[in-house]
Amino acid sequence: MDKGSCFYLKTVDDRDVARAHALGSFRDLLWASAHSPAMLTYLDNQANHKGAPNENYARELMELHSLGVQGGYSQADVMELARCLTGWGVKEHFWAGEFHFEPDQHDPGEKQVLGVRIPPGGVDEAESVIERLAAHPSAARFIAAKLARRFLADQPPAEIVAKGSAAFMASGGDIQKTLRTILLDGLPLYPAPLPPPAEFCGCQA
Repeated sequence: MDKGSCFYLKTVDDRDVARAHALGSFRDLLWASAHSPAMLTYLDNQANHKGAPNENYARELMELHSLGVQGGYSQADVMELARCLTGWGVKEHFWAGEFHFEPDQHDPGEKQVLGVRIPPGGVDEAESVIERLAAHPSAARFIAAKLARRFLADQPPAEIVAKGSAAFMASGGDIQKTLRTILLDGLPLYPAPLPPPAEFCGCQA
């Protein structure tokens, strides 16, 4: 919150990215996050220009937001995605806080990410990669594992993560359906805790 203009951009991100897509499509969530001025500012993509690529956002997009650190990408993929993301930034002055693509700062050369050739196409280059990341099997496993850790246990059963991953892929990345599978299959494995004693809840015995 205390990095540059994030102090006001983050409140918009909470409303228009996190809350708006938390139980919707993971693809839509990833897409909204990638175009979020708060995210681009926090991870320095406004400083990602042709000839001097900044890999911060490209790395986190793969490592933390989609595929996971064991998701099958390489350092070369990170750098190529950073080139795809050159020119992605935030408007200044009167329109401060809106997503902006600056063609003059974009690397126009051909790229290759995750073994797929990316022809020159401006803003469409990174957007095509985002589409593939959202539908990648590694993303399904990574997101299912994160949901299972958040709602079940720090070390969730592998079979529950696998079922959540399968639900993710079968539903096209529907977060609600993925979470529903994890909860319905996983919660019976964790008995409900005993209620607190009456003296701790202000109740009469």
